[in-house]
Amino acid sequence: MQLLVVGATGGTGRQIVEQALDRGHFVTAFVRDPAKLSIQHPNLTVLTGDVLKPDTLLPAIRRQDAVLCSLGSRPGQKDEAVAEGTKNLIAVMKQAGVKKLLVVSSLGVGTSYEEASLPSKLFIKTFLSGVIAEKEKQEQFVQESNLDWTIVRPTILTNGALTGELRLGEHLPFSLFAMPRISRADVAAFLLDQLDKDTYLQKAVTITGR
Repeated sequence: MQLLVVGATGGTGRQIVEQALDRGHFVTAFVRDPAKLSIQHPNLTVLTGDVLKPDTLLPAIRRQDAVLCSLGSRPGQKDEAVAEGTKNLIAVMKQAGVKKLLVVSSLGVGTSYEEASLPSKLFIKTFLSGVIAEKEKQEQFVQESNLDWTIVRPTILTNGALTGELRLGEHLPFSLFAMPRISRADVAAFLLDQLDKDTYLQKAVTITGR
């Protein structure tokens, strides 16, 4: 497949790029700073642009089979590029006729907040409050898009190895005092697995390690 990865220089984005290339896909990485992406591969194209400037998105989205969006902001920082950038991404996808959109969100967004453990809720309400508010807006744009979207809401992300051992679902209960975690590698693998599946089409799914 021809895949566009937006947010390719982040931890999860890099995993998506690397694993997609390993699976034989042709990958376009859309980045603000190409110096932050050290991956080199004959099937990788790196395009520089800004999700807040839709005219830079269109050349990247043309002729793609799917878009994987891993935009994120750091705790304590307000980054409107997550929501507004996704809004622009959706508009340009519609203009280019690209339908498949896979998005990395977060535990704590939407109904997943009520399913979170007490420590997770405290972490979300304090340290991650700005991040979650931006992700709420992002998810709303995605869910109202009429695209073939899937939203993935991972628990605490780690730089651990790919395990393939997952718990996932639209309503995933956690034990009261758990602080569940999942590796970015496992999140990336799950997203790529959804490229040719409709199991979670137009659904938001919580995902964590076992």
